[in-house]
Amino acid sequence: MKRVALIVILIPVILLASCMGGPKVEKPEMIQEAKPEIIDDQYHGARETPDWVFQDEEELASNVKDYYVFKFQQSGKDLDGLKLWTRGFVAASEIARVVSTKVKDKFVGAAAGDKDKLETYMEEVVKSISKAQFSGARKKASYWWQIRKVGADGSVEEVYEYYLLYYVPKEQIDSAIRRALEEADKRIKPKSEDEKTARERVKKAIESEKL
Repeated sequence: MKRVALIVILIPVILLASCMGGPKVEKPEMIQEAKPEIIDDQYHGARETPDWVFQDEEELASNVKDYYVFKFQQSGKDLDGLKLWTRGFVAASEIARVVSTKVKDKFVGAAAGDKDKLETYMEEVVKSISKAQFSGARKKASYWWQIRKVGADGSVEEVYEYYLLYYVPKEQIDSAIRRALEEADKRIKPKSEDEKTARERVKKAIESEKL
């Protein structure tokens, strides 16, 4: 009977010891459901995962004064393939694409009931921004890790994720947006006073809110 009791007592101790052993690679402040199981990373466990990997663009931008922050991510089964993606990554065009999408979203929100009147004008603005070149774009960091994901159905998938972090001077992007609005005004004249008023409202909303 004493032997049984001893085994019962020892099992939790052994389990606790096994949990305490090995490198700790997960961020302790993250909730359990959000934690990926990190199998490997570019530091091979020698350094902690950078905080920026866990933050979204809005969080990152809150710590930066004069720059817009852009975070890009690509996933795949092949690490060499992802490295090729980073080497072929064209920051200027990708940033222009993201900026044009954000401006379009703000346009739609500010246009409200006048969206139909401003559709052609909006398309011209978005098209112009999508072709903009942001020479001030600078890569601040990059990082990759291999993680194990468990699906809701219990399926297990191992993937690599590559992250890129870029900063672009705010004035450079704000200027590109202003130019796009001005050029669209010159190319497409408003058909009515109502449309002209709607344009002014949208422009003020976009310029005041920024990205």
